[in-house]
Amino acid sequence: MKETLYMKIIHLLDRHRTWLEIESIATVRNHTIVRNGRMTDILSRVLVVKAIHHHFPYTRGQVWQIAEYDMEQAIKSLRTTDGAFRQRIIKGELTLEDVERIISTATHGVVQPDLSPLPLFTCYTYYDK
Repeated sequence: MKETLYMKIIHLLDRHRTWLEIESIATVRNHTIVRNGRMTDILSRVLVVKAIHHHFPYTRGQVWQIAEYDMEQAIKSLRTTDGAFRQRIIKGELTLEDVERIISTATHGVVQPDLSPLPLFTCYTYYDK
């Protein structure tokens, strides 16, 4: 995934969050994928998000690790089904709904970010920690 696209997703997720907080954007972990009918381990950057509020059915403090590879696969699948999404990806003009769809698809529907249309202004961000 292009660095600018990854950072755009991170920025929108951080600025419009409601119940999730970004813990780490640069964690690198082994990620197992199926390639050519075989399981293969690859190194993949992992986006780590944490529930900062209770959001049914998840409790405060629960953590998810979303592999960049899974987000990339989600983008590929959304590009094939939605022409308008494909154009926004090419231009780098993602919407909040696009980020929600990417995260939801990458986590197989487990994490629904529920981003707010109003940006959240805080005294720190994920890269200040």
